Amino acid sequence: MHGKELGVHRIERIAGDLLALLKAANATFFVSRVEKKYLLVTKMFDSIFDSGENAGISWHHYNVRPLRLLLTFKLSYLIEETTARAFWKCILEPKETRAREGLVEVCNDLLENITFLPDEGSRKVLGGALEWARDHPEAIQIHVDRKIARQGHFPNLVAFTNLLRGLEELAKRFKRSVARITHDQQSEFETTLKMYHDILSTASDEEIRWAGETYSFQAVKGSTFETKEDNLSAGIQVADVILWLYYQHHKGKPLPPGCSALLQYVFSNGWEADFSFAGVEASYLQQYRPMLEGPIAPEVLQRGQELVRQFEQARLSSMAQYEADGLPPFMRERNSLIQSPEKS
Repeated sequence: MHGKELGVHRIERIAGDLLALLKAANATFFVSRVEKKYLLVTKMFDSIFDSGENAGISWHHYNVRPLRLLLTFKLSYLIEETTARAFWKCILEPKETRAREGLVEVCNDLLENITFLPDEGSRKVLGGALEWARDHPEAIQIHVDRKIARQGHFPNLVAFTNLLRGLEELAKRFKRSVARITHDQQSEFETTLKMYHDILSTASDEEIRWAGETYSFQAVKGSTFETKEDNLSAGIQVADVILWLYYQHHKGKPLPPGCSALLQYVFSNGWEADFSFAGVEASYLQQYRPMLEGPIAPEVLQRGQELVRQFEQARLSSMAQYEADGLPPFMRERNSLIQSPEKS
């Protein structure tokens, strides 16, 4: 039973039975949506504007989440179809020299469109970082050696990671643990899926606090992971139908009553991770609108301006230091940590 093969009309015929089955099983859902265009922009921002590698961007512009998201959205205005294809080819390139050559091409293409941004501040921040990356491609870790690592760029792997974290949140809500995860067979990505599950399920549960956010790498601890042919799993087939309807819904396609009722059950008995421009924007405004639109006390504004001044001085110093030692910021910081005990 496949949603695409059945189509809307045949799903409508069985929608009532499927809905009754879901209700009887008290089924709950977590749906992870990954928009390819938004994924590409986030990959591009993480690859080029990481302040640990790119000395041309200030620490806060990359590490403070509301600023990073805002700049990611602005970066999207610079990307044309040819630039997107060139970047995707760049991060999947198995040869390091070609990957770095591709990075220079991408930076030049983006810089040609920098005037598309309406505000001088964004043009300065993104433009300065792009120029530095273009002139110092050796500092940007755009290339990975292993094919299995390059596969991590693909949407289905990003969705899978979101899925594991979503299952973790569901388990916490219900105060239960995840026992087994069954995935449809993926000949090309099966090894990578198993590796991702193993990494997250065995990671430390220690929380990491960074730039005002709290992170934990562990998810679905103690669970097992298996793959099955879809014709051997009724659950996979039901999920396939639901996901196909979900896809039609986001395309704006009209759905008949039975299909709509199925999706309504999913939305009422589940959670969604919407990794898209629209989804992230809605989440961004919900979380940060009070901060963006609220009043700023004079003393808070003064402290903020002083921090920005310090970050800018650090950026200029880091760029100058790179010309002297050839070390990207993250390596320089590591060296200072290693050497500090000897100096003391």
